[in-house]
Amino acid sequence: MSVSMQGPLAVSRWSLGVLLASAFVVALGYGIVLPVLPMMVERLAGSADPTFADPTFNARHTGFLTAAYVTAPVAVAFLWGRWSDSIGRRPVLVAGLLGFAVTLAVSALAPGLLVLYVGRILNGGFAAAVVPTALAFIADTEGGADTEAGDDRRTRGFGWISMASIAGFLVGPMLGGLAAELEFDLGAAAAPPQAVPFFLASGLAVAAALGVWFALPGNLLPGASVEARNRGPSMFVPGELRLLALAAVAAAGLGAFEVGLTLRNVELAMGPATLGLMFATCSVAMFVVQGLVFSPLVKPAAARLLVAPAFLVMAIGLAVLPTIAGLGKMLFAVSVVAASAGVISPLLAYWVSRITARSQGMELGIQSAAVSLGLSVGSAAAGLLFGFRGLEGAAFLAAAAVMGLAAIASLKLPRLTASVTANLRAVSARSVSE
Repeated sequence: MSVSMQGPLAVSRWSLGVLLASAFVVALGYGIVLPVLPMMVERLAGSADPTFADPTFNARHTGFLTAAYVTAPVAVAFLWGRWSDSIGRRPVLVAGLLGFAVTLAVSALAPGLLVLYVGRILNGGFAAAVVPTALAFIADTEGGADTEAGDDRRTRGFGWISMASIAGFLVGPMLGGLAAELEFDLGAAAAPPQAVPFFLASGLAVAAALGVWFALPGNLLPGASVEARNRGPSMFVPGELRLLALAAVAAAGLGAFEVGLTLRNVELAMGPATLGLMFATCSVAMFVVQGLVFSPLVKPAAARLLVAPAFLVMAIGLAVLPTIAGLGKMLFAVSVVAASAGVISPLLAYWVSRITARSQGMELGIQSAAVSLGLSVGSAAAGLLFGFRGLEGAAFLAAAAVMGLAAIASLKLPRLTASVTANLRAVSARSVSE
């Protein structure tokens, strides 16, 4: 007999631990490829494709391969969320992690660009199952929406998942940068050295899947159906579309930043180890700022006021990146951008989860799809703009302009009105009675 998740349950330490590990592994698998992606393109296509003599070839494929990873969730994140609402969170998490492990291995051993593209698309598709489902599990179990204590726990749980992702993103590029340096020294080796961290991430994903299977309860299903939580003819509550659009815009800025930073590093001939250092600095900045924003010192209702200033600061950081070249200044600028993004993304995810009239799995799947769409557009646009001589800095400037507009749009975020609170309480009470 299945037990409803809706109600005053609290996630156990073991369950939270495997959820954090799952988010860490997925971020690790994504970040590990960023420093080596230009070299992978060169190795797979450089000797066989005469167009590689054109320097824009590398830039375009770097952007497109990054976009390929983050495009897949646009199509499947909603489906993963719906399945997790139907069959439970645990089987969806396990399927996502095991699929992620297999496709990491495929990407590591890709014999050509086509296989690498397929591997990255599938890798992103399976990754889309993990973080939204983990967030949905926390939203379902952490205290309910009708108590201040439960709201605080949910907010901090979302923050912890985001911080685990940041930690994975911190380790991933460092491993990738190290592997790239090894390839430079051991280029004659039969097996590409950058395959080693890919297999390491794949093994960690398998371990995380086993942890999820044994630590998460298997008899819990979401308590409220989609129909029960739908408050009217429209599936969107007031302000929800604005939040989803802002999440997509913030992700587009982050995607342009990541690809732009990778290609800017190539342009300045700083080397992959330096790029790994810059991504590590980004992760530390995100980690620190989220530790403050999601601490008990900041109430969830007050945290929403930080979104507009964070968009503005992110715009300024992106705008100055094309004008600086020194390592110290670059580290400061990327820290500003990363800290701002670290505030925006989890706060918007939390707020969407807080006001929605849908089940958590479906809603967070939709939110993940919006983020993936933004990442895809931003990554591809940055790759295209860097492919045109003289327009390399345009990727950062265009992203900065969009972030400035988002800052204005985020001045009016939806509030948790009395009607929404009453609806969520009624849904919770109806679920418990059923």
